[in-house]
Amino acid sequence: MSFQRDALTWVDTGAVAYPALHQHIIELTMPALIVKRLLPEFPLVAGRTATFVKEKGSRSIGISEITEGAEIPMDFTPLDYVSITPYKKGERIRVPREQIEDLYIPVIEQQLRRLARRVAYQIDKDCLTCIDAAAANSSGGTGTSMGATGTEFTVSGGIGTKDILWADAKIASYNFLADSILCNPINARDLKYLPHFSLAMQYGEPVIQSGAIGKAYGLDLYVSTVVSAGTAYVLSTGQNLSGSYAPLGFFVIKRPLLSDLDVKKEFDAVDVSLTTRYAPVVTVGEAIVKITGLNTT
Repeated sequence: MSFQRDALTWVDTGAVAYPALHQHIIELTMPALIVKRLLPEFPLVAGRTATFVKEKGSRSIGISEITEGAEIPMDFTPLDYVSITPYKKGERIRVPREQIEDLYIPVIEQQLRRLARRVAYQIDKDCLTCIDAAAANSSGGTGTSMGATGTEFTVSGGIGTKDILWADAKIASYNFLADSILCNPINARDLKYLPHFSLAMQYGEPVIQSGAIGKAYGLDLYVSTVVSAGTAYVLSTGQNLSGSYAPLGFFVIKRPLLSDLDVKKEFDAVDVSLTTRYAPVVTVGEAIVKITGLNTT
């Protein structure tokens, strides 16, 4: 009897069928999300479509002079609407019961990690596709920078400080404040290679801080493989000089990341599925500048 009891005990607590599976997958997926961080979440509680109101037209600051006896001008903000419908994406893996019974934990763990990485990659890729399509301005990278001696130099295919400052000024012309750079690891390499970025100190503060994600010219540097090598983005997440409510966009969620277990008796296996319904949307394309023509290798 003890033999039968022992056999059943460890099979019931196999590496796949444990209560914390969903939390485990979430913990594996969330840290890998880079691009999604730029878009605030918007839960869609009812209905299939989310509609956002956004300001359009000039965001100028200041008011007009009024002549004596003239009617006081009325200020109104023209509004526009953007609608987005979340779509469903999902994936599943199949774990043979023999792997559970034999406790091949590293193999099962790797399958869960791979599923989580694929989901995270797809979410970030969809966000990037939306950002790329919405970019209002684009410029070919010059690779030109100003050295400490006041002499310009060019690194072919690299992101020059002149490129970053041009993009920053372009975004500022719409009264937005650039706060982020998004690029591929290859292009981040070229940025860090520049001598004035690799210096330990410049004007008393580190230009690029230590760590996987640091700062360049005060802009947060986001590095992700979902960004195609050869293209970088300078953008504002919504900070602006006129105090307008103008977030870069939203990440609409209809169904949060949901995991499920399904025992497939005909295959003597367990299916682990992961599904979600979401849709990224950019409402302010003027806050995005795309830098193209950078190195791809």
